[in-house]
Amino acid sequence: MDELNSKREERLTKPVLTFSHNSSTVESDRHDRSVRKHRVLSVTRFCLLVVLAGCGDHRRQDRSPQAEPGQIQFQSYCAACHQYDGQRIGDAPALAGSQWVTGPASRLIRIVLHGVRGPMVVDGKTYDREMPGFGQILSDTQVVSLLSYVRKQFGAPYEPITAEMVGRVRAANQKRTQYWRVDELLEKP
Repeated sequence: MDELNSKREERLTKPVLTFSHNSSTVESDRHDRSVRKHRVLSVTRFCLLVVLAGCGDHRRQDRSPQAEPGQIQFQSYCAACHQYDGQRIGDAPALAGSQWVTGPASRLIRIVLHGVRGPMVVDGKTYDREMPGFGQILSDTQVVSLLSYVRKQFGAPYEPITAEMVGRVRAANQKRTQYWRVDELLEKP
């Protein structure tokens, strides 16, 4: 045990660093530290660039090259309730084959701009839900993209919806602040 203690004391009292007063050695040490610091910074910068480039690359890959703007909007605003396939799963009515999708374009535009509430019958089933309007969020062009996608995906090819049509419906109802009621939409398609 004494031998172990003496070895420990020897290590503690033994000088770890030796300093030389020789100026060339001091300059050499400074140069070596500077070179190491520069290398570390260069490697750090390189790693940071690789990470940032990878992050940007990943973001670009997330966007499907086949996805059209209307599909992206549908997934963002509609699919949570109507499901991605537009079928009757969940609390919202099915879109696939629905007369609300295949019916008059102006009615569909009004629903998307201002929302709808109240009992609605789709495929013989009554839904009494609210759908929010997206007129404050979506531009006329975005509404066209969204509804063109919905009609193409869940209806059949009908009269194309244009930005002019959306603009007319928006202008005609610009003071409206409430959801449409189903009876209003059926009275005035």
